Amino acid sequence: MELEILQNTYNKNFFNALNKVEQKIPPIWFMRQAGRYHQHYRKLKEKYSFEQLCKEPELACEVTLGPIVEFDFDAAILFSDILFPLDYLGMSLKFNPGPIFEKNLSSKMISEFNIDEFESFIDFQNISLKHIRNELSNDKSLIGFTGGPVTLYHFATRNNPVSQTLFQQTLPVLEMLIQKNIQIQLQNDIDLLMIFDTEANKLNDKDFDEFVIPFLVKISNSYPNKIGYFTKEISQTKFNKLQNLKNLKLTVLGTNLEVFTELPKTHLSLQGNFSNDLLAMEDTKSFSDYIDKYIEKCLQSEPSHRSGWIASLDHGVKKTTPEANVHLFIEKIRTKLS
Repeated sequence: MELEILQNTYNKNFFNALNKVEQKIPPIWFMRQAGRYHQHYRKLKEKYSFEQLCKEPELACEVTLGPIVEFDFDAAILFSDILFPLDYLGMSLKFNPGPIFEKNLSSKMISEFNIDEFESFIDFQNISLKHIRNELSNDKSLIGFTGGPVTLYHFATRNNPVSQTLFQQTLPVLEMLIQKNIQIQLQNDIDLLMIFDTEANKLNDKDFDEFVIPFLVKISNSYPNKIGYFTKEISQTKFNKLQNLKNLKLTVLGTNLEVFTELPKTHLSLQGNFSNDLLAMEDTKSFSDYIDKYIEKCLQSEPSHRSGWIASLDHGVKKTTPEANVHLFIEKIRTKLS
């Protein structure tokens, strides 16, 4: 039975980590592994706009595969943006170079909301995922993603006065859009879907319970063992809440929690917890020395205590990160932990 399951997987290390199978070498992937730090991406940006790179499936595929070819990550993640559902609401999303909304979120947009056309609107992600899986080698896993409702609301109202009424009107609509977005992506052959909810770390524990947990319960129960969740620098209290979600597959620990202390105590797979600031160190020799010390600390934990670990960052790769550091991180993790 185990062999039959493995035949239907892609990257074995990623599969093992998601299923908490003991192994010495963890899988490696980074948030924003396709991005501005990478020469491959910068060359494409000289020819194409960010929106083209997201919305034209052949280009999205090329961007996604760039870091796989260059760095040999274990998993590819769809190149796209969490904000496209807000564009569907009528906020007129532009990138110049960062995201700009030409229209403010309004109660009128929410009252006129109709989800019927969303699937055709977001179909470029669906087509892109098909392209990527077709081009991606069978020893690499594929990850999809959406934003979290709280984070999308934060971006939608950055220029709005605070309105609890608008928040209460909008959150159910955002949840509906995100759930549909997840359903569309999971029609494809992807190993995991990440919900990126950076702004949820600003919620107090009561609001996290009220505005985040019920949605995660609904989504993880609808798609058991397919959903990962990220919020930046998660607190112990919020982490404990996530552990109660039996069908949630993975969460990301920032630098404030010890991965190898938590892994033996939870059903969750855990991703992290190397600092993206340290990965961006200018001096490669200093970085090399630091990563050696980091790995020495990893080796203090037995492989059984590292079951379920995905080696990654506390947030996305910074644009100032030297490519040499990314190569070193991957090389040293794989050689020194073997």
